[in-house]
Amino acid sequence: YAVDPSLSARLDTAGVNEATLEVRWESLAKGPIGEYVAVYDYDATGTHHPGVDLDDPRLLARDGWEPSEGNAQFHQQMVYAVAMRTIEHFERATGRPALWRHASVSGDPTDDSHFVQRLKIRPHRLHQANAFYSPGEVSLDFGYFDAAPADWSVVAPGTRVYTCLSHDIVAHETTHALLDGMHARFREPTNPDVLAFHEAFADIVALMQHFTLKDFLRGEIARSRGDLEADSRLGSLAVQFGRATGRRSALREAIGSMDQGVWRRRTPDPQALRTLFAPHARGAILVAAVFDAFLAIYRSRTADLMRLYTDGTGVLPDGAIHPDLVERLASEAAKSASHVLTICIRALDYTPPVDLTFFEYLR
Repeated sequence: YAVDPSLSARLDTAGVNEATLEVRWESLAKGPIGEYVAVYDYDATGTHHPGVDLDDPRLLARDGWEPSEGNAQFHQQMVYAVAMRTIEHFERATGRPALWRHASVSGDPTDDSHFVQRLKIRPHRLHQANAFYSPGEVSLDFGYFDAAPADWSVVAPGTRVYTCLSHDIVAHETTHALLDGMHARFREPTNPDVLAFHEAFADIVALMQHFTLKDFLRGEIARSRGDLEADSRLGSLAVQFGRATGRRSALREAIGSMDQGVWRRRTPDPQALRTLFAPHARGAILVAAVFDAFLAIYRSRTADLMRLYTDGTGVLPDGAIHPDLVERLASEAAKSASHVLTICIRALDYTPPVDLTFFEYLR
């Protein structure tokens, strides 16, 4: 799924919600278990789901399992593919292999002498509306739950929702693990920005990865007529999760939100850093700043295209924009997002190892 299963249930988005992720080739054991990650699938009841064999020629010939909410082996395939794509972005940006945090053999939290080769991923570990990265076990644990939506027209009550099928949630939690492998001290709340940075950075990576999904990107640019500041799913995180847990929108929005059925751009608040201290709420300030910078780059790089298309007026004619313009805008958006993502990851090598602030990171 390019986003999550909820968009496949809607006629206008079903055609762009399936994505093929190209990941590096490696010899895999069933699970899948590779060089970087190992998928172990025991659910909350202790039931074991046999691991998928992605080296099976029958699966290789068809690019793996088709997206399916009811196929546990597709769930295993999806968490592996999204995790590996996220790892590749980090390795391309830093120019070196990714490493996970060292673990304790004795149980002493101060002992980090044990090298950890693989990140454990457990797609159905929790029977709850949650997913998290566990530093002690160096694992990603995903939950599943029955939906209790505020709007029944979006998600049917009782629908089984799997967090491991949300592209955003998998990328977000994998980023937590990668960041912890680079800066283990960023989990120590020596100032209000530290834990907020962990959440913000994971959201930034998940958001920028939206722009690597070409069909989804083209569909959203066509729908928004090239205006990424409008109501766009490209700036939303965990749509199905947010709506299934009683919200009327995505779990988090980068620059705006729905207000009484109308999407409104959020006005930046200079006082927010003085009043918001919860990690997710405070982290949203950094996410908005980075996403806003990305939008400024995108507008600058596409200004000439819009001038040509509108005969210099800057006002788009009514109706759908031309497919050639959609293609060019999508290309510029993808390139800009790739640059911003690389910059954001590379900046980690120039930050202090402890007591990080937003301003040190942005500098």
